[in-house]
Amino acid sequence: MEKIVSGNPDGAERFRRLHPDWIAASRLGSAVFYSIPLLAAAALTVLAAVLDWNWLPPWLGGLITLALALLLVFAAVRIPVILYKRFGFAVFEEEIEIRKGLFFITETLIPMTKVQHVELESGPILRRYKLAEIRIVTAATTHTIAGLKSDEAERLKRTIGELARRTEE
Repeated sequence: MEKIVSGNPDGAERFRRLHPDWIAASRLGSAVFYSIPLLAAAALTVLAAVLDWNWLPPWLGGLITLALALLLVFAAVRIPVILYKRFGFAVFEEEIEIRKGLFFITETLIPMTKVQHVELESGPILRRYKLAEIRIVTAATTHTIAGLKSDEAERLKRTIGELARRTEE
């Protein structure tokens, strides 16, 4: 089975990694996502103390705010690095292999015959870093490869689409 997209020019590495800018994009996305409940908890804690609300003791609000702050730091600093190191993909003529996971590692083989279509998506945070994500849609589920440079993602989308079309014939 011939490997179509290689992580190294000599093909020494089995899986290809995402672009390193994905870590920064993921950190920004996590910071935005987790800052909303953190700010809400902090505001409720301050309001409870100032307005003397008895339904939220200040120590409990402070504890919740501290826990959310620690979660934000962990989610924005450490988790993107772990996910980056554990994610990999390889595209072969007859299948796509994706490895991912935070605590439990999953390796998935997607036969090219099962690929229905390939989508390219780029939200505001990914666009800021000139990144995009590819969604490989099968009848059962959708598999995502996020964190590729936009031009590389476009080439990979075309390659997978062509390979899927070729295996149908």
